[in-house]
Amino acid sequence: MTVIRKSLSTTMLPPELGDRQRFLRFAELFEHFSNTGELDPAADVPFRAEMNSIHIGTTMLGRCDGTFTTVRRELRQVRETNDDRYCLVRNRGARASTVIHRGREFTLQPGSLALLKLDEPFFAADGTNSKHFTNVHLPTATLRAMVPDLENLVGRELEPGGALSLAMDYSDLLLRHPQAAGEAGVAIANHLLDLAAIGLGARGEPALAAQRGGLRAVRLKAVLMILEQRFGEPGFSAQKLAAAAGLSERYVNELLFEAGASFTTRLNELRMRKAADLLARGKRRISDIAFECGFNDLSYFNRCFRRRFGLTPTAARGP
Repeated sequence: MTVIRKSLSTTMLPPELGDRQRFLRFAELFEHFSNTGELDPAADVPFRAEMNSIHIGTTMLGRCDGTFTTVRRELRQVRETNDDRYCLVRNRGARASTVIHRGREFTLQPGSLALLKLDEPFFAADGTNSKHFTNVHLPTATLRAMVPDLENLVGRELEPGGALSLAMDYSDLLLRHPQAAGEAGVAIANHLLDLAAIGLGARGEPALAAQRGGLRAVRLKAVLMILEQRFGEPGFSAQKLAAAAGLSERYVNELLFEAGASFTTRLNELRMRKAADLLARGKRRISDIAFECGFNDLSYFNRCFRRRFGLTPTAARGP
């Protein structure tokens, strides 16, 4: 499955442009970037905006931040794009937003979510001069098959928590580390669909299948990403990993073991790989490399390295 990563920011525009020119140029680029909606700039602050998206087949993850007052999808975009996907959106701002969709007007509190349909216009405004939101576009037919009465949830505020918030947390995590999407695109799209279906009320066999595949897989991905970011910290433990992931230590150990290796095995492998890479680059002191990779005991580092690679750190060091 093709994975496409996109980003668009006002920092990419020529610095000599005036504020109005910057907005007009950005709006033109935004139409090519994602013809999902239109923005109205705030009048009292300089215009800035940053957008990131990951497209995995028909699934899209998006994150938007900027100084604009409204977000709207006009009938023109509906007709031009012929897009009938569902859009799950979360308000990451500090103020409640008023949303109009399908003839309904409702309030979207900070942290709350809403389910929109891209084949109909919508409008959102909250009276502030900045907006922050995350959205996920999901395929229509598959989601409908998994969730009964799905249409009754469109155009209403959905309370935060549970699988829906986990889906958005997962999306935000991936948008901050987009390289992960290229390594597991199909799995990511499936996990997001599973989480959305669970949160929106999937029942019966579809719910059981989604729970088996979605929740544990997403939590495992989050745990592995945290481990890859922090393995170099001296004293990093399974307990600290669990705390960072918001899970119990027992649950984290179960996830890692089911995925093929224990916490200690994964931690040491990450540290050994980094040490080997640093040693191959040049004449840094071995003790400095050991410390950077999370080892406080040089003798223990030497034993681990020799056990893993069959030679001493000194022999592995590059010219």
